[in-house]
Amino acid sequence: MSRHQIDCLVDTDPMAKSIDGVSHRVDATTAAVVAFKSAVIKAEKEGADHVCSNVNKGFFTLMHSQLSQKIAANQSRVDSLTMELVAQKKRLLAIKSTMEKDYSRIVGRYSRIINGINKALKQRVIELDRPIFDFATRDVARNMGRNQLLSAIVPVCQLENITASQQITASNMKHDSLRVIDSTERFLRQMNEQKILTDKILLRSVPGDEGTEHYPVAIMESQMDANGNMAYDVAVPEGLDKENSKEIKGRVYEHSSELEWRDAEINDIVRQEFAKLVINSDASDRVKKMASSLFEENKTQTL
Repeated sequence: MSRHQIDCLVDTDPMAKSIDGVSHRVDATTAAVVAFKSAVIKAEKEGADHVCSNVNKGFFTLMHSQLSQKIAANQSRVDSLTMELVAQKKRLLAIKSTMEKDYSRIVGRYSRIINGINKALKQRVIELDRPIFDFATRDVARNMGRNQLLSAIVPVCQLENITASQQITASNMKHDSLRVIDSTERFLRQMNEQKILTDKILLRSVPGDEGTEHYPVAIMESQMDANGNMAYDVAVPEGLDKENSKEIKGRVYEHSSELEWRDAEINDIVRQEFAKLVINSDASDRVKKMASSLFEENKTQTL
């Protein structure tokens, strides 16, 4: 097989011109693409800025709205709590005022009661040892002031009246001396009576281990309710030991159902002592009259 070479002359100017025009078009397209890209980037940036601005504004508005709602709710709660505290304050002040009035009234009532009890107890203690109190409060003060009561009197008178003045002074001295003697005699008599009474009560000798001793016992029976249930109270001497006191009370309670009570008149000595207590009491006349009436109307029974 043989080869043949054919030489051809091809004109490239039209092609070059075409390529040159395409190159201008490519450059224009490149510039257009770059301008479009710049416009897109600018539009995206403006859109992003617009979106961010709207998002920030919406978030701020949402936060502001929520905070405003919470502030309004909390303000309403604070106002309600403030009103409640003010109302409670008024109630507490009213309760305080009431309690102060009640306290003052109770203090006044109990002060009167306690003062009355103190006066009654003082009067009872004085009545227990009336001679001693009379001697300490009246006779001793009188004796301490005898220097002033019996002070010397300077006789300033005429000569014919000196004898009468001396007789009057001697009479006063005799009268005061007689009162002193009477007071001393009364005090000594009461002391002897107290000594005799004490000798009758006190034991002169201590009893041995074996023997019989007699103790006074007071038995009081009272009705507890309307059903007829009875209660017994036994009073034994204060100097009695616990074992004997317990034994005596047990014997009394054991035989309480066998006790026979009978109507009896009030002893004259008891009546006199009660009348003396009523007379010497510092209570009002109405209370004294009521106490005497209750004492007289009381029905007493004894074993």
